[in-house]
Amino acid sequence: MSSPASDVTVELPRWLLAERLSLALACAAAPVVEAVLARHPGAPFGVGLAVAALLVAGVWLQRRLRPRSLVLPAGPGSRLLGSSVVVHWQSPGRSGALWLTPADLQRETLRSVAVRLVAGR
Repeated sequence: MSSPASDVTVELPRWLLAERLSLALACAAAPVVEAVLARHPGAPFGVGLAVAALLVAGVWLQRRLRPRSLVLPAGPGSRLLGSSVVVHWQSPGRSGALWLTPADLQRETLRSVAVRLVAGR
């Protein structure tokens, strides 16, 4: 059996909850921006769609650049946040943060990630 501070690899789901929520908010932004601009005479039409398209493209690009699996323990900024874990990751030339919730990983896996983060400090 390995010690809690040893490295372990966690496979990430294709879409994290945070990414799905970001996409939903980006899509919800389009009609809101369009409704606000409709109240102003002479405002351009379609700005809300352009804003939503840029936001969706940003979320999609960010998802493409994140790793498909993590080797734990992760970076020094990783922390527990209630029943979820915020993990800072680094790879050659890239870095970022992921918010892992029970909707993303099984509770046992999430607990082991939390234990490894606490033990790695």
